[in-house]
Amino acid sequence: MRYRWIAVAPAAGVLLGGGAALVNHVPIALGEGGEARADRGFWSQVAEFGSLILDSGWLWAAAAVAVGWLVSDRARPFLVAALAGCVTLLVATLVYDGLENYYFSQGGSVQMFWLAGSVLLGPPLGMVGAAIRRPGPVGTLAALVVPAGAALNMVLIPPPADSLVGRPVTWLVSAAAAVAAVLVVRTRWSAARA
Repeated sequence: MRYRWIAVAPAAGVLLGGGAALVNHVPIALGEGGEARADRGFWSQVAEFGSLILDSGWLWAAAAVAVGWLVSDRARPFLVAALAGCVTLLVATLVYDGLENYYFSQGGSVQMFWLAGSVLLGPPLGMVGAAIRRPGPVGTLAALVVPAGAALNMVLIPPPADSLVGRPVTWLVSAAAAVAAVLVVRTRWSAARA
């Protein structure tokens, strides 16, 4: 499975970009697109919960890190992980924008800002994923990037205040980030002492 990144990276990108675009359009499909967020029905609230997570920058970064980790068990792990991280974010951006244009019937183009972000941030995030496999402080710090990014995202760019599910998303992501950080440190500490 030397070239598994060729399948894993695009598949992860399709799932991320497609999932984010699809949950964004549930209220429109249910005829609740013009209503205030607080007035929408149960399924629109469920979709918004998913949307607030799938549209978060930390999750997109986590996807590149996870794919980098998945594909980095061979020779040249950092090169493969960098390529995989970049491909994951590029495919996710293209799929997301393609579906957004389809749903809104706009003949618009892909937003260059996000494509540039994918090219600039995908490789280092993929390499962070590869670095997780390293023992010692480097691996520990790499493993803490996603939990720290998730917590920071919830502080700097919290979900909208007018969303009924915004607070639960903030609590869930913050709690999951804290638990993940504790587990990473505990696991790495135990491994280092053994």
